[in-house]
Amino acid sequence: MVIQRDRYLDDGSSLLMSLVLSSRTIEMHSLLTALSPDEQAQIGDALSKALDEIAGILRAHREARAAVG
Repeated sequence: MVIQRDRYLDDGSSLLMSLVLSSRTIEMHSLLTALSPDEQAQIGDALSKALDEIAGILRAHREARAAVG
């Protein structure tokens, strides 16, 4: 099972990033597939929040790099 969130870093289409939670064992697959739709949505929300934080770091780095040269 995979729960994934995607985010573009800017308005273009070339800076797409994804954050993915995937099962890598049968036991984890069983656990993830047993989640209710509400629990799956909660995990999706957590991934979205983390992706927003990561995007902020990447944007700041990109802006600092552009300012240097």
